[in-house]
Amino acid sequence: MMAAIIICLVTHVADGTTIWCNDKTQIRIAGLEVGDRAPKTARAVLTRLALGKKLSCLPAGNEGPFVVAKCALPDGRDLACTLIAAKAGRRSDAAWRRYGLTDC
Repeated sequence: MMAAIIICLVTHVADGTTIWCNDKTQIRIAGLEVGDRAPKTARAVLTRLALGKKLSCLPAGNEGPFVVAKCALPDGRDLACTLIAAKAGRRSDAAWRRYGLTDC
């Protein structure tokens, strides 16, 4: 059975890896790590990219109250890959394997 895509109108960026949708769904971006080195930068970049936009997110798992999902921006770019390219995060190899993500 395939997971249903979540259309997320982003209303809040909690940190560099977590967004909240208008229906109160909390999504953690699959395969992305911010770490302690750049949390403010990561949040600023994620806010610029996603706040107020509709993202298409494919659930990959759960972490506590969060849906872990691979999300695409309205223009089709992968959100995690875009953040990694902007140096606002790095790839979590363990999560990449766990969730079966494809390379950027």
